[in-house]
This record gives sequence, structure tokens and C-alpha cells, in this order.
Amino acid sequence: MNTALCTTYLGVPIQNPFILASAPPTATGDMVRRAFEAGWGGAVVKTLIHEPVHNLPNRFAVIRNGGRITGFENLELLSEQSPDQWYQDIATIKADFPHCPIIGSIMGSADSPEQWLSLARGCQDAGADLLELNFSCPHGYPERGRGAAIGQNPDIAARITGWLTNCKEITIPIIPKLTAAVADIRHIAEELAQAGAHGFCAINTIPSFFGFDLHTLRPKPDIGGMTSYGGYSGPGIKPIALRAVSEICQSPGLPVMASGGIASGFDAAEFMLLGAPVVQVGTEVMLRGFGLVDRMQQELREFMGWHGFNTPADFIGRCRKSAISFEKLSGDYDCRPRLLAERCTGCGACYTACRDGGYQAIRWNHSLPEIDQAVCTACSLCSQVCPSGAISME
Repeated sequence: MNTALCTTYLGVPIQNPFILASAPPTATGDMVRRAFEAGWGGAVVKTLIHEPVHNLPNRFAVIRNGGRITGFENLELLSEQSPDQWYQDIATIKADFPHCPIIGSIMGSADSPEQWLSLARGCQDAGADLLELNFSCPHGYPERGRGAAIGQNPDIAARITGWLTNCKEITIPIIPKLTAAVADIRHIAEELAQAGAHGFCAINTIPSFFGFDLHTLRPKPDIGGMTSYGGYSGPGIKPIALRAVSEICQSPGLPVMASGGIASGFDAAEFMLLGAPVVQVGTEVMLRGFGLVDRMQQELREFMGWHGFNTPADFIGRCRKSAISFEKLSGDYDCRPRLLAERCTGCGACYTACRDGGYQAIRWNHSLPEIDQAVCTACSLCSQVCPSGAISME
């Protein structure tokens, strides 16, 4: 165990902050076992539900930027294993990996306390360390009044949370998993905190539609020429997840397991700076495999080395207060773009962007851009589009 990366979540020690999200990589007990052997700190099992699940073929689609997959969509449902099979798997895995937390994930009907309570009891009795409530699945279940349909309704979500937190038989922490497809995720979290939630996971995938293959006019993903609205994940949703985690860490301030677009140890560091002690990873594991955790741990150690941090506790929450409401931003702050001529390649990107998308403050002077500071409003567009880093905001 690398003690330098040890962290805790709601009193549960974790050997490193990287936890597998409830997703295809945790579809079976064998997969969770192999993940722990590879070095993952913990795992959230694929969401348990009483009704049998049958997943459709060809249920994934991607967005590529060059050769890199930057967006991923799925029409995956919950676990195809029965709850009883999961209880057996949790018990045997915990016996072999006692230091690796297993988080049960459950979903029931909005009008059935016993569905939620029976699944919670089963996970707890099998040895699960924490319990995640799936209030956020964006497809398949919302039309049945479950998943995101629960997470978007604070009254229903609070009622279900209360069923579990008020049950004296359930003693492990209760963690609702929230959807970002709401007007105010902070309000939802505050309501669930009042209902007794011990922490949160944020966020699940984003409701999406991935469009068409313009050569065949068939939708993506293509399921017999038809499709449905799915869950969008991957690097493209990281800014949405960062905002959600930031808001929840500020209020109600309960511990958050961050999830959404995390593809590296550096991504993880950003969420941890906001206050998340652990991060969940799903899509990137589907694309890169369980061995990804080695690189992610090395990247996190590299980040810590830049600042002299010895453990995650040294920086978790360090930048929690960096995000504030817009009206509180300083109107007196001043910075100006400065050209670093030795880096400029004369590509003209800054000139074109400023001319057609900015304030016409750049002109050409002997093959180099020249910034008219009297016209410039310091919007920073020129520095953002410059491919060589030749314009800095100072």
C-alpha cells in the first residue's frame, strides 16, 4: 500500500482516492476483484435492482477529436446480476480484500420503502462499507419514475433518503448520487442533507442525444434504425461535474465523491482541491482498462510534488472558496495581454479571432501581431486561441 495517497471518506480508510464508479467495469464480482488486484482503492458495484435487467446490443456511441475519444454515450441499464448474487460476491470479495471499500449501489421504486430497505440490508449484511442511492440514471428509468426522475424532485429524493437514514437497522453511511440535470443541485443536496444523507456522489452521466451518421442517416447509437436519449460521459462533462462538486462542497458541505469526466490523476487533483476526498472513474476505465490506475496515481503524486504536499489531506479543499458568485468578482482586477515575440509563429489566429470575435484590437506590424492597448478590453480571447503560447495575460 502506498500510504502517501491514503485518504478517508466518511470514516472509511481508502488506500488511494481512485474508486471505480457504478458502471460496466463493476458489472460482476470478478471484475471488481480484478480491479482491486490492479490497485484500485475501492469500487461501487453496478446498481442493484429487484427486476431483471436486459441490456440492448450496440448501446454505446462516441465523439472523437482526432483519434481521441472526448465524449461517450451509453444506453446501459443497471446490473444484470440478481441482488442475491451480488450479496454473495460482496461477501467473498470483502473477505479477500478487507482494506478495499465496496460501495453498494441500489435503486427502487419511489413509492416502495421496502424495495430500498431490503436492498440496503442485503448490501450491509454482505459487508458493504457505504451505500450509494442511484437518484440520477438519465435513461431507461426516469420514464418509470426512478433514476433521475427521483433526483430531480427534492421531495421524493428526501423521502427515500429518510426511509434509509431513519431505519435503525441501516448503520452504514447513505450517499445519494445526484444528477446535474437540475436547475440548482445545491438546493437538492441541502434538502437531502436535511433528510439525513451522510455524503453525496456527483455527478452521473448527462442526458444527451448523439446525432446521426450523415452518410447513412442512421442515429447514434443505432439500435435497429432507432435510438433513444442516453447518458453522456467522458472528458467533455468534467467542467459540469466540477461546478456541481464545487457547489455541494460549499453547501451543504457534506463529503462528496466526485465523478464525471475524470481521465487522469491531474483531473482528480482538481476535484480534490474543491473538497472531494475521493473520485470515481468509469468511462476512462472502459476505454483504457483497470491498469489505468497506475498512471493516475503517478500523476497525482506528480501534482503533489509540485507543491510539496505529503498526503491528500494537505490539499483536499484547499481551493474550495475559489468559486464565488459572479457579482462578488472584483471589478478592480486588471490584466493585459502581452506578446512574447520569440514564441510567435505569425499564424494569425489571434488577429482573426480578435477581428471577428473580439474588439479589433490587433493589427499586423512586420509579420507580428501588435496589440492596441487603448482598444483592447483584456477579454483574453487572443491568448486562448494562440497555439504557441505567445500571448500571456499579465
